Amino acid sequence: MSKTTKILPLMIKDHCKIEELINDLEKKSKIDFDSMNKSFNKFEWKLEKHIFIEEKAIFVSYKPVNVAEGFKMLPELTSQHNFILNTINNWRDDIRKKRNLTNIYSFKEFIIKHKSFEEKEVYPKLDEALSEREKKHIVAKINEII
Repeated sequence: MSKTTKILPLMIKDHCKIEELINDLEKKSKIDFDSMNKSFNKFEWKLEKHIFIEEKAIFVSYKPVNVAEGFKMLPELTSQHNFILNTINNWRDDIRKKRNLTNIYSFKEFIIKHKSFEEKEVYPKLDEALSEREKKHIVAKINEII
């Protein structure tokens, strides 16, 4: 049986790192501003790379046969990414102004729901719809970025 390339396990691994970083940010936000700032910078960098990977490396290659069905998930995904990036931008502003971050816990809950949506709705569809060659190309791009 030949081994097939899968995007899902690679992105689950990336989601786990993001979750670790937001947990760290939540902890550090209760300690002091400098710790929180360092933790935020790591979290922000990882999260922005992750979204870049999804929107560039993956979705540029995704060309479903049934466009209406295949792209049903994209408006929801784009909306969630916009919310995430807006929150990160607001937090970056807060940090520049030396303010503590707010609503980390509720944002973490949103990130976990987003992760679940991607792992149940998005990546399995990609793994099913893309050819082995396309998946290998995407995995190479993901590894290049990560």
